[in-house]
Amino acid sequence: MRNMTIIDFLKDRANRNADELAFRFMGNGELDGPITEWTFSELYHQSAGVAEDLVEQGLTGSSVLLVFPPGLEFVKAFYGCLLAGARAVPVPLPNPRSKNPLGRILNTANACGASTALTNRQLADMVAPMASGLPVSLRAVTDHVATDWAGHETEMNEVAYLQFTSGSTGHPKGVAVRHTNIIANLRVMGQMLRIKSTKPAIVWAPHYHDLCLVGHVLGPVFYGYESTLMSPMDFLFKPVRWLRAISHYKIANTACPNFGYEYSARRIKTEECAGLDLSHWEVAGNGGEPVLRQTMENFIKKFGPYGFRPQTFLPCYGMAESVLFVGGLKPMSDPPKILNLSAVDLEKHIVRVLADNEPGGRSVVSCGKPGSDHQVIAIDPETFTPSLPDQVGELWVQGPSVPGSYWGLPEESSATFEGRLAGTNEGPFLRTGDLGFIMDGEIYITGRLKDMIIIAGRNHYPSDIELTVQQSGAPVRMGACAAISETVNGLEELVIIAEVDERRMPADEQSEALKAESLHAFWTSAVKTVQGAVTQVHGLSVRSVVFVEPRSLEKTSSGKPRRQRYKELFLKRALAVLHEQR
Repeated sequence: MRNMTIIDFLKDRANRNADELAFRFMGNGELDGPITEWTFSELYHQSAGVAEDLVEQGLTGSSVLLVFPPGLEFVKAFYGCLLAGARAVPVPLPNPRSKNPLGRILNTANACGASTALTNRQLADMVAPMASGLPVSLRAVTDHVATDWAGHETEMNEVAYLQFTSGSTGHPKGVAVRHTNIIANLRVMGQMLRIKSTKPAIVWAPHYHDLCLVGHVLGPVFYGYESTLMSPMDFLFKPVRWLRAISHYKIANTACPNFGYEYSARRIKTEECAGLDLSHWEVAGNGGEPVLRQTMENFIKKFGPYGFRPQTFLPCYGMAESVLFVGGLKPMSDPPKILNLSAVDLEKHIVRVLADNEPGGRSVVSCGKPGSDHQVIAIDPETFTPSLPDQVGELWVQGPSVPGSYWGLPEESSATFEGRLAGTNEGPFLRTGDLGFIMDGEIYITGRLKDMIIIAGRNHYPSDIELTVQQSGAPVRMGACAAISETVNGLEELVIIAEVDERRMPADEQSEALKAESLHAFWTSAVKTVQGAVTQVHGLSVRSVVFVEPRSLEKTSSGKPRRQRYKELFLKRALAVLHEQR
């Protein structure tokens, strides 16, 4: 008997679980708003209609871009590609604020050789005037529903989809995810989240992002659970919608970056929480960016009265280069494990655990253990030898979830997926580029190798400095600042780039003279606040503080700062600067 691909699971669900609910999309995030629901049978026949259309277009074996706003049309287009034997390539919507809104789509199409992009009717009509003469055809997905689809015979080693890595722009890198990798990672996911078909899930992450795609589009077909999808914008405009849906649909499983929990704890008003019941919530996955102790404590304090439990938090570690999950396994009855590490020693990449309340510490949250048949080790990135137990190293991953290549990029694939230990030549390993250590079998993340700031021989993690800026009281938009460095006279100097919080700027109603005076005082205070906080907490002098326009710093699809891109723009003087002090 051959192994089952995700398409085999889809066909099986359509037969054995035909009338069970597979997907629900909340049209505006409200419980009384427009709701679309599909059973497993409806999902299969909708997807088969797309597959028939793709086969008729001769697209079997080709890459097909999926450019969709949130909704179930994305889901049927994705499975339609897999049924037809086409490589699905999910991509973000065009950015209307960009000078080249179709640039990312065209770059991705060029990288994977796609000539066709599927979208919904509204977007296809809107983009048509701009798309004339472009090398990729953007067309609306079919409404055809197939009832007797036979179709393509899918093999386990076949590439199912290309997951382009977070922040891919000018030089996109698409991870070539095969069916065997999908199944391996879904099994790891089930092990970590204790998934059952009777435990519904919800997500507001973008559909094209691996968190949604694997956990909430592929996962329901593999395990048979009910998946509710929301638009990230509906969450951002009114985050209580997410918790109300969790309460109403008795959701057991959801996940988002640390930002989502911090945003909810800050923005949701107590009066909005009336009637919430979060007691069914079993797993709150927290990953995609540094997991902060303070965020979890704030969320527990705010929503504990409504049934949220500390042990519900599940900090996890993952990446597209391993489909999704790498680490996250912990006892479900225990809250996340948190170490208080010596901050001074951590600057030297040395791990020294302090007592819980001992001063001079930095809290580092465990991201759990890897799944079965997977291994994570810490490696000295210069010698390629295993790090000592008390040393930080680059994390390397090995296991059946790791696809092993970027589409059409042999050199980048070798550099990332062909890590081997010095001396023994053991491998291959996925080189993650993440810094961290393993203790008692659990994974701890401390930063990114390429983002590390080294000043006067000391290592500084940008995320630590950025957190200090966010908590300084300076007028900085939440989650919208970056710590980078520039070389001045042969020395590394610290630079802070931050989006200003426009709600805290001086009022426009003042006279020009008063407004100019107010602005001068505002910026002087803002810069001093940033510099003072960083000096006090980290002992660093901030050479440059740059305040830029709100929403001008493009982030990755996980919401993480693109520090290397910001550094490039800073050095070119191409940032949308409102105030700069060098």
